[in-house]
Amino acid sequence: MRKQVLSLALIALVALQACNSGVAKEEGQNSSKEEAPQENPVETETGLSLEPFWETEMWYPTNESVLLDESQGLLYVSCIAGNPTDKDGKGHIARLNLDGTIIDSAWAQGYNAPKGMCISNGRLYFTDIDRIVSVSLANPQDELIFPVPGSTFLNDITPGLNGVYFSDMNTGKLQYLEQGVVHTLNEDLTGINGLSFFENELYALTEQGLLRLSLGGEVLETINSELSGGDGLVPLGSNRFIASRWQGEVWYLNGGQSTKLLDSKAEELQTADIGYNAADQVLYVPRFFGNKVSAFKMH
Repeated sequence: MRKQVLSLALIALVALQACNSGVAKEEGQNSSKEEAPQENPVETETGLSLEPFWETEMWYPTNESVLLDESQGLLYVSCIAGNPTDKDGKGHIARLNLDGTIIDSAWAQGYNAPKGMCISNGRLYFTDIDRIVSVSLANPQDELIFPVPGSTFLNDITPGLNGVYFSDMNTGKLQYLEQGVVHTLNEDLTGINGLSFFENELYALTEQGLLRLSLGGEVLETINSELSGGDGLVPLGSNRFIASRWQGEVWYLNGGQSTKLLDSKAEELQTADIGYNAADQVLYVPRFFGNKVSAFKMH
């Protein structure tokens, strides 16, 4: 009889804890950050690994890119908020603190499908299907728009010496915006997406893999042919990069060698245009249709 009473008491206690947990979750819905994701990063032989750090709630619809603003200590997140090719005016740029908490869910808004972003001369530049948008970091209402004739799917963008480089994935074009004028540098880079301008060198992810280009857009070298169809590109130095494939993969590239660090395809969580905080060694991963951002400590 005593055993039966204890069992009933235990059941009641478990039920009460479950109920309290549900109430706590409901009351905490206004928080913009969840506990660190429970993904298991891939074990590697390179010594590099990704440790789940934090993850936002699903408040960032179809987020394509995450960019660190070192000067202000915050993150920009480009949110397509719909179909990546629709000109619907629903796209916007959110701002987050470095711990994943929200600053402004729509700091700049009224765009179509904002994707890759970069910062140059106190302004945020981003691609928007067939145009480049530039807004002041101090005031997003200070806006400049540069149409790109003939473009259909502008994707990534990176600062250059006197302007910004950007890619058109559908047409295979690498282009350059300088003083309001668009210059086409190369029209034969199939599937070009992720770009990085690092130590006065230009790098691009294409269907042929990771390429090193001249500042004029000429292919100088194929650094890595294994990672074809890449999305985001982060330089680490000395031909070392972190790169993502949109479908749900993050890779470490060391010259021609490739090591997978993360695979979330089974969870149907994409890994789009990644960002990186070198000082804190934190990788920021936009989850696209997952509508959230995941952060990982890199060891």
